[in-house]
Amino acid sequence: MANVNHSALSDPYLHEPKGAAAASSGDVYLANGSGSGTWTSRHSMLTVHFADISGASNIYVPMPYAGTVTKVQSVLSAAIAGSDTTFTVTNSAGASMGVVTVTQSGSAAGDVDTLAPSSNNTVTAGSFIKIACNGGATSHKDCVIVVCVDGS
Repeated sequence: MANVNHSALSDPYLHEPKGAAAASSGDVYLANGSGSGTWTSRHSMLTVHFADISGASNIYVPMPYAGTVTKVQSVLSAAIAGSDTTFTVTNSAGASMGVVTVTQSGSAAGDVDTLAPSSNNTVTAGSFIKIACNGGATSHKDCVIVVCVDGS
């Protein structure tokens, strides 16, 4: 196979990327911008929108991949009045991963609050998590929540 450019290789001469044999199932190759990279687990970020956090409500978020919920973050669109608002995050079995608390006092647009679950945070493909808003705020404001899932 002398003097054959890579762009002209046909199927029987193609090969897997370097390190594929040692990568775990579901891993993806992440380039570092310097001509190399590493194999890493798939990361998913799922975004949900609570249009009005002044009323108690639930959002069910489907989990397209198996993995571990590593972070849940909320961001306000404006200051809230009334009481603190809490978002309780549970897995499909109803076990709590924890709570994101949005503090009313001093709240403002762009306030970010974070939950880093350390238990009950493993999800299976095709399952869901539930995010329950307690409706603590008396002002009709919206809130966006991002759920970070590291693939397994």
